[in-house]
Amino acid sequence: MRWKSRWPAYRPDRGEAAMKYKYVFLVGRPGCGKSVLHRELKKRILESGRAKTIERVDDFPKLWAKFLRDDALEKAGKERIDTGRSAAGDYKITNDNIMNDILVELDSDLLKIDKPEHMIFLEFARSNYIEALQNFNKSIFDNCLVIYLEVAFEICWQRNVARHEAAIAERGVEIAEGGDDHLVPRKEMEKRYLYDDQVALVQYLRDQNIPVSVVNNDADGEEHLRKQVEQLFENLF
Repeated sequence: MRWKSRWPAYRPDRGEAAMKYKYVFLVGRPGCGKSVLHRELKKRILESGRAKTIERVDDFPKLWAKFLRDDALEKAGKERIDTGRSAAGDYKITNDNIMNDILVELDSDLLKIDKPEHMIFLEFARSNYIEALQNFNKSIFDNCLVIYLEVAFEICWQRNVARHEAAIAERGVEIAEGGDDHLVPRKEMEKRYLYDDQVALVQYLRDQNIPVSVVNNDADGEEHLRKQVEQLFENLF
């Protein structure tokens, strides 16, 4: 596989000397705890003053926009392009190529948000992470840490259900469906996330000399995850 190479390699100036990595990939199944880990790491980093600003880039808003675009097309009597709906009204992806297309869009977005002393977290879930990473420019991997959150599929599913139900009870269906609290149907979740290439991914990254950390988050609650934040913080700086 060949990396894209459009960007020049990033080099920190004096103000960024404390930042070992400019980009942090947070990957793992939906429900593995990526958002929680990002929140805790962001708090720790900003408190330390090691980065002035931190931004989270998530691929889900782009996918959601494609769902809504296809809804509009269907309402106008036209054919949907990349997505469909089940008999129950649940969204499904009918063109698997959009999963890579979305990451290409994220890669392009990074040009617009790159600035000094600014750390960027990129968050997404896939079954084939090695393939997914090919959609990003090589220069990113000269200055990144990849964090894989290891959580069993069934645990992730139960967490997603609980999170979605709690969001509906608190804020309503429409709000819950547009963000982190959206629930992927069980069949779609199994199709896309029952298995992934974790073992191959870790070996691949090590072979490419790209730093990687694996964090197990099977345990209930968030306290044990917070305990691992300090170690990850040390890895980042």
